[in-house]
Amino acid sequence: MKNKFQFLLPRLLLITAVIGLVTIVIGAIFKILLLATALFTIGTLVHAKIQKRRMKAAHSDPQHAVMPLENSLQDTPKIVPIY
Repeated sequence: MKNKFQFLLPRLLLITAVIGLVTIVIGAIFKILLLATALFTIGTLVHAKIQKRRMKAAHSDPQHAVMPLENSLQDTPKIVPIY
C-alpha cells in the first residue's frame, strides 16, 4: 500500500499542477479577449463621435448664420413707436 502511494502521489501532484497552469492560461486568454473587446468598443464609440463632428463641420454652411443685407432690408415694415 505504501508503494502504491509513492507511485500515485507524484503523478497526482503533477496532473494537478498541469491542470492548474492550463486553467490560469485559459483564464488569461479570456481576460485578454475581454479587454480587447472593451478597448475595441471604446475605440469604435470615440471614432463615431469624431466622425460625426467632422461631418457636421464639413457640411455646416457659415453663410446661413448671417442674413444677407438685401433680404433683411427689403419689404420689412418699419417699427413706429406709439406715444
